Amino acid sequence: MAHAVTRRTALGLAAAAVAAGTVGCSGNPQAVYDGNRGDSRTVVIGYIGWDENIANSYLWKELLERKGYRVQLMNLEAAALYAGVASGQLDVFMAATPQIHADYWDRFGKDFAVVGQWLDHVIQGIAVPTYVPVRSTDELKGREAELGGRIIGIEAGSGLMRFIHENAVGDYELQGYEIVDGSTPAMLAALDKALSKKEPIAVTLWKPHWAFAKYPMRLLKDPEGSFGGSDVLKVIGSKRFVSRNGPVSRALAKFHMTPEEIGSLELEITDAGRGKEQEAVRRWVDQNEKAVRPWTAEL
Repeated sequence: MAHAVTRRTALGLAAAAVAAGTVGCSGNPQAVYDGNRGDSRTVVIGYIGWDENIANSYLWKELLERKGYRVQLMNLEAAALYAGVASGQLDVFMAATPQIHADYWDRFGKDFAVVGQWLDHVIQGIAVPTYVPVRSTDELKGREAELGGRIIGIEAGSGLMRFIHENAVGDYELQGYEIVDGSTPAMLAALDKALSKKEPIAVTLWKPHWAFAKYPMRLLKDPEGSFGGSDVLKVIGSKRFVSRNGPVSRALAKFHMTPEEIGSLELEITDAGRGKEQEAVRRWVDQNEKAVRPWTAEL
């Protein structure tokens, strides 16, 4: 499914979310989004509903607040995140993917600053439980009945769903499957239910992700390269924020996690349950102080 969001529409989404005080935003958003804001102790972090981005956004909320900063988190769709950072309405987005979100990089890249790269290897595709005898995406054709005729996906605006609709369905002749656009939580709930009954299921997923640590899962090979190969996760910031807040920008430039570290943080948050993200992050930081100390040493 191609992204059909214009620059004007994307900017409108970010502005509307700010004005409405969207889910994930606390405090007084209109005060924070003053066009003449010069408060270098307030940081507005936008995030998408990916587990790794929820995890690293709450992680930096905790780390910055321990240093006396005020941090607001805003949960937005991808288009609004890139547009918001490019326009200066958001300070930071920490799950920018040059390949998965290539269209947004093309559209907004000249208007934001790349601050750093915190994860070096991300791959995505279709995954199945290990008890399903399939190892490659090209083996899915003809197994529609076995897998319930569906591939359970995530958010319709994500790069992963764009790749499956535009590339994988044709490349691997998956027209016999219903590709279900939904949400990451709904996909994970369906996965958990199927695994509890040891039923076959196919879902869209990516590595690193805590599901591979918690469940017996296999990410299928992608011989056609339909899902874009390996990508990275970068931190991007508004040019205004980077120019005005060197200490935080330099701290974020040092930020780097291994797949094992982000996986353990995600699992800590997942096990804690919704609404307890900050508590989970606090425990993880206390247990991993050696890893996080270098990032914020100069703040």
